[in-house]
Parts: sequence; C-alpha cells; structure tokens
Amino acid sequence: MSEALPLVVLTRRESSDDPLARAAEEEGCEVVRLALFETKPGAQVDALVRWLAAPQPGTALAWTSRRAATVLAEVALPNHRTAIERLPLFAVGEESASPIAAAGLPVSLPATGLGAGHLASHLIDRAPALGIRRVAFLHGDRALSELPESLARSGIPVDRFEVYRTAYLEADPAPLIRALDARRPCVVAYYSPSGIAGLERLLEPIVAEALHAEAVALARGETTYQALLRWGYTHANRPVGTRAGSFDSFVRDAVQSVARSPR
Repeated sequence: MSEALPLVVLTRRESSDDPLARAAEEEGCEVVRLALFETKPGAQVDALVRWLAAPQPGTALAWTSRRAATVLAEVALPNHRTAIERLPLFAVGEESASPIAAAGLPVSLPATGLGAGHLASHLIDRAPALGIRRVAFLHGDRALSELPESLARSGIPVDRFEVYRTAYLEADPAPLIRALDARRPCVVAYYSPSGIAGLERLLEPIVAEALHAEAVALARGETTYQALLRWGYTHANRPVGTRAGSFDSFVRDAVQSVARSPR
C-alpha cells in the first residue's frame, strides 16, 4: 500500500456500504471499515410492547435511527401491525425508515434535510392535519434530546421509549493513525454521533487533534454534523436539503475530489 494513497474510513460495517467502498477503491484509495459499536436491547422494549397493545388516539411514532425502526419491526410485526397502521409514522430519513417501510407501511420523512431538527419541524408542520397531539419517541440510551425538546416547545408532549443501548467495540484505528502520521489525505464518513464517540475513544489526544485538523469529516445528517463541530473538526461537512440515499453520492464526490487532487 503506497504511503501516498488517500485513506477513506467508513465508521461502520454494513453490507449496504459495499458499493461505496468499491467506488473509493476504484479511485485509488485505501478503504478501512471500522465496527465501532454494537446495539443491544434497551430498558423499555417490554414497555413499548405493552404500549402497542392500546396506543392513545392522536399519537404518532417517531425515531431517528434505523436500529430503533428495527426494534419496532421486531416487536410490532405482525402481532401489532393493525395498531401501527393506524398511527402516523415519522423517521429522520430513508435509511432509518427502511425496516418499517420494507414491511409496506408508510413512513413520513422530512424533505428539508437529515437530522432531528428537520424531523421535528416536519412533524410539527404535519401535526394539525393529522390530529397529532402526542409523540412516542423510540431511541437509544445515547440519544440526543433535540427532537423531544423541539416537540415539547411546540406543545407536543413526548413519551420516550429506550428500545436499544449502545456498547462500544475495540476496533483497530491503526490504519488511520498511520495515515495521519504520514500526512496522507483522509476522508472519514460518520453515520451517527455514536460513531464519532466510538472512534474518538480509541485515539490518543495528539492523534485526535490531527484528525480534527486534517481529515475531511462527512456527516450523514445534521445531528451528526453538529456533533462533529462540537468535537472540533475543522473540515466537517454534510449533505444539505437532501435525504439519506444521497449520502453515498456525497461521500463519493468528496473522495473523488481528494483522490484526484495533486499531491
């Protein structure tokens, strides 16, 4: 592996990222895929099952991660399908909606962009027409509070269900450390704030400082982008006004730019 090759880091291991990894390799990049965390059942899965037996009229279901939708699909289908068919369903993007959408259930997505803030605005806008008076929010143990706080400020109370929890894994960041040390161009694709925290915890402060200063850090949504800014990434970016399906294209464009730049 030439020391001059750009490095592309995908901060998860998902088969859906295979085309993106191949495209980066075809551009002459080294690709590293890091499994930084895993999810386990949350503390309120049983409570969600009981809730699904008799949801209150005027309630919508909302979530901001694919894992939350996966849990919902596991516990609600097929036994509670009739119940959730009667509820407005909201997700932050196409990827997070996919476990429920794949079952043929309609999921409403914000058209303005990715992130909890966009989802909150979309839900608030739709609430009067759909008669939404309350929201059940499905989330993990490390979920940020932007969505429920935004809804509460608009007078929509939120029932929270922690349906999964995150456990960090001991991935090997050595390829990234070597690339930063050699001052090779680095593109890092982040899919969630947990992915950022999962990588940061593996790095020594001096390495993290170099990562923040030198790497092109790409966030799948607005919430993850804001987390990158809080961590201090200088070259952070995200798709604006688009949906999750475009993130691969966004990353590919960044990879092409880096790979084809004179070095």
